[in-house]
Amino acid sequence: MKYLFILLTILLTSPLFAQVDFRKDYYPAINRAEMAITKDDYQTAFSEYQTAFSAVKTPLARDIFNAVACKFLLNDFEGAKPLLMKLAKKGISAEVLEKKEVFLLDNIKSQWNSFKFLYEQIQSMQQERVSNDLTEKIKIFDTTYEALKGNTVVFTLDENGRERQIKSRDYEINKTKIVIPKEENEFNNLMNRATSNELFTKAQNTLVDYVISDGFVSEDNMFVDDRDFLRNYFGWTIEKYRMRMDFKLNGAYSRDINPFSIIPDSRRKLFDSSLVESVKQGKIHRDLALKYLFGYRANNKLLFTKINIENIENCSLDLKEKSYSLFYYKKAGQNLDAESQKTLKELVLGDNNLLFEKAKYKVLKNNYFAMSSDAQMEETTVPNCDIAKQMIEKANIIED
Repeated sequence: MKYLFILLTILLTSPLFAQVDFRKDYYPAINRAEMAITKDDYQTAFSEYQTAFSAVKTPLARDIFNAVACKFLLNDFEGAKPLLMKLAKKGISAEVLEKKEVFLLDNIKSQWNSFKFLYEQIQSMQQERVSNDLTEKIKIFDTTYEALKGNTVVFTLDENGRERQIKSRDYEINKTKIVIPKEENEFNNLMNRATSNELFTKAQNTLVDYVISDGFVSEDNMFVDDRDFLRNYFGWTIEKYRMRMDFKLNGAYSRDINPFSIIPDSRRKLFDSSLVESVKQGKIHRDLALKYLFGYRANNKLLFTKINIENIENCSLDLKEKSYSLFYYKKAGQNLDAESQKTLKELVLGDNNLLFEKAKYKVLKNNYFAMSSDAQMEETTVPNCDIAKQMIEKANIIED
């Protein structure tokens, strides 16, 4: 009996039975892998991905794809095959992969074409494991959503240049231009508003209740369907209904600024807690959770600008290149309370340097990897150095 107790103690405290926390056991290595990618060190990046994957039972699709990209850039298609099988088991179609530039590399394309049949065979054998009740509710929401869109009005011009009005669903069917009476327009507007309010109230409550009760639907239970390898159908449903919309009769719509505006603060906090728990359990990628968490607006929003200077004569600026300079602005982030800041730090592991390097890499260099960043890139042209200098003085020069 004594030996049995010792054996059970050893088994239950071993890594195989221990509760894995992705925040501690997975993402530190993912962070190191992503930092290595920003330095074009694909071998180190892949080694770190291997470390992360070996720590958990079900690594996440985005990271698997990035590890595949590392192998491709190292010209090691054979080494990528086991990882490709993992993507197939997550239901990711070959068509989605083939839209990524890394699959178009000359040294990869022919090998992928030879392997593609096996990939599609494995992918087609996978089955989702999702509550029928949940999927049926989402289908009803989507049907109502499409009906609302179809009940809006499109304004067109006839052959004589006169404006005509038609419901968008009718226009899609037969392109007929029908004048709709003003009274009918007003009635449709009222009905749309009432139906829209009811739809988003039900949808937001259903989705929030589900996440609070069961957590986010895992990408291992519902196929990943996203060119960024983050969202499944449930994720896209959250995306669609988290901002309440009103459909307008001119075919446009208005959208709430704040997510889940119908949900009381107390339940939104429970939703956030369940999201964090879902990250901890590996149900949802940290990069996706950050898009939904407490209406989070990234504090690392950066605007990168390339400024082209037409006339560089007598230019006093110290430029890397003769005709342009790169710089960035940091936009003001969202004010978060201490508890939310703590949660955010746990998810991004407090590495602001990584956030910046990923943002810079994404907008200036990235062609092959799936990376999240709220950074944006713009290009502008100015006539001379004086104007360029005024702009640059307000910004931050990018240094290598």
